[in-house]
Amino acid sequence: MTGAGAGDPRPFRVVLVGRPNVGKSALFNRLAGTRRALVHDRPGMTRDALEGPARTSGGRPYVLVDTGGLDLDAAGGFAAWTSERALTTVADADLILLVLDGAAGLLPEDRRVAAKLRTLGKPVVAVWNKVDTRAAMEAEAEAHELGFREVVAVSALHGTGQDDLDALIESRLPAGPDGEPGGEPIPVAVVGRPNVGKSSLVNALVGADRVMVSDIPGTTRDAIDVVLRKGERSYLLVDTAGMRRKGKTTDSAEKLSVVAARKSLERARVAVVVFDASEGITAQDAHIAGYAEEAGRALLLVANKWDLVEKDPSKTRQLREDVRDRFVFTRTSLFLPVSARTGRGVGKILPEVDAVSRRFAARFPTGELNRLLRRAFERQAPAGKSGRELKIRYAVQVRSAPPLVRLFADRAEKLHFSFERFLQNRLREAFPLDGVPVRFEVVRSD
Repeated sequence: MTGAGAGDPRPFRVVLVGRPNVGKSALFNRLAGTRRALVHDRPGMTRDALEGPARTSGGRPYVLVDTGGLDLDAAGGFAAWTSERALTTVADADLILLVLDGAAGLLPEDRRVAAKLRTLGKPVVAVWNKVDTRAAMEAEAEAHELGFREVVAVSALHGTGQDDLDALIESRLPAGPDGEPGGEPIPVAVVGRPNVGKSSLVNALVGADRVMVSDIPGTTRDAIDVVLRKGERSYLLVDTAGMRRKGKTTDSAEKLSVVAARKSLERARVAVVVFDASEGITAQDAHIAGYAEEAGRALLLVANKWDLVEKDPSKTRQLREDVRDRFVFTRTSLFLPVSARTGRGVGKILPEVDAVSRRFAARFPTGELNRLLRRAFERQAPAGKSGRELKIRYAVQVRSAPPLVRLFADRAEKLHFSFERFLQNRLREAFPLDGVPVRFEVVRSD
């Protein structure tokens, strides 16, 4: 995988865009602290994307990219963007800074560029440049007419407003898999049926009896948070109430505890779904894994009480087959056999949480994504929910954690579930996505 390989996630990319001669290159030099970009009054001096490392005042790194001026009237308007090189630069952005010439005021071309950027679904900040001039200062309100939530007024030439822009960029940088910034731990929801050993597992991870353990199902009523630090990384382990089937949940307090468990999934980054190896896979185990996928959480399957079956090869073989067959939609998730009682395999859980957390933040390079999808469309024609064929023209990843891919097509219609599964499988063949849900949305391409 290029850019988002099996190791660290691709660096956060901040891309400067705008009409020619609005001051993008000067802003690039200011933020990067270099003179790499050529600054000249003549429009179009930046022909190709120029990128380089940059750091916020807080020391956090990112990649800064300066693009050539966007002339929507050149070579067929927006079609000029769709050369793979040009569009990929913008589509691979994690944050777009739309640079505007405040001295010239808001022009129709600026509005058109803003409209096209909005279709990509990327976060955009309007940067009102040249506020060292009276005209730009007096016209700053015009920048808000574009409808972007955040507007920053700067002078790239003199450094005015740089601190505000720097702080905004830093606020958009994602937390790393180890909980940065601020030492915030990775939230991990431990979920499963009653009495499968969730609390015992949390205690085994922590190395202390922090959570009450009992043979009586339903002992844990509320979600219990336990902070655990291992080396340089920290985790927020949330031990949740056991989730019964709806028909068996009659006690009002127990119903509330199941609601709390599902809410814990929503605030988690990783869901550790625990099931009882000695009892085998039940329908409710599959339902709970489905809740985790529905919540869009990274997923790790843990077979607890493995010590009760490990000496029976036929049982262990059958259990592994059942995991593959019953967890159909999560079959790429890692399956860990453990015993909270003996400690067997428990030490593998947190390293796998780290690994799936990194995969959860995967970003697909736009060019590679589109080449992969074109090959997929040759194998199977895209189909919408109605069953009619979709004409998909381009794809852009608009979010990670979990990955969301926006497909630009001849009409806005959800993918047919079988075709969506087909695309997910093609992505999983090309990128390390074990245990990570992948979402698609289809929008109309004007």
